[in-house]
Amino acid sequence: QCHYATNHNSNFKKHLLLHKLSKDFKCTKCNYATNFKFRVERHLLTHKTTKDIECEHCDYGTNCKSLFKRHLLSHKPFNDFKCAQCHYATNHNSNFKKHLLLHKLSKDFKCTKCNYATNFKFRVERHLLTHKT
Repeated sequence: QCHYATNHNSNFKKHLLLHKLSKDFKCTKCNYATNFKFRVERHLLTHKTTKDIECEHCDYGTNCKSLFKRHLLSHKPFNDFKCAQCHYATNHNSNFKKHLLLHKLSKDFKCTKCNYATNFKFRVERHLLTHKT
């Protein structure tokens, strides 16, 4: 289904859960569902009306420490990840990895009905909808 590779069996098992269609953990307050317990626990915090952690630089607030740490990077004056092929820069490694796919010449996801190709699964899924008219 994808090109993920690892030398650790436990990492591979966790990764396989991303492809599992049925979701084992469901939010009791909305239709959010996931195969990771920690994610549904983190999601439940979004339903709290009060925010326990507030940013001192802006009006951002959250109940999740990891989201707050990620938000704090937006206030950094310089970026840790800079693209060598264009002017893109970010403090988020995950965003940087996604950006690098834009420059990749070979495309991993191809339309079965035309010659459209991309490196983003969601884009080819969205594109396939154009053939349903």
